[in-house]
Amino acid sequence: MRMFTRRGRVTADVGDGFVAGEAAALQTGLSAALTTVERGSSGPARVELTFATEDGNHVVIVCRNQTVGFVPPSHEESVREQLVAAGRARLETAGQIYRDAEGRRLWVGPPRSGGFPAPEPGADTLAPPRRKIFGLALPDD
Repeated sequence: MRMFTRRGRVTADVGDGFVAGEAAALQTGLSAALTTVERGSSGPARVELTFATEDGNHVVIVCRNQTVGFVPPSHEESVREQLVAAGRARLETAGQIYRDAEGRRLWVGPPRSGGFPAPEPGADTLAPPRRKIFGLALPDD
């Protein structure tokens, strides 16, 4: 066993792609994964994504060391099988972070030049975090 070897990389098969879930709850992570120039741009930002399992219950999507989304239920089984097949290798794919009416969202799959589809129903189950100043929660308007 080698101690200082890098983990291999395996490209995930995500088909035509999908919109990741939990965008409303993960706005901080989506913004933190972008550079300053990407945050200020009005167009989608191309990013490299990695899939990982969280406690074996959910498959999360990681971008630049930030959790930026969850794989929706319709694609979870396929991605989970690919994670098992990859073993210790990192399961990666391309994606884009883009803006919609509710904030930022994550497209997982080949780059798109046109509009992005709506997220599938039931993909967003977490509530957005409460607004805080210095750790103190602000009342909802």
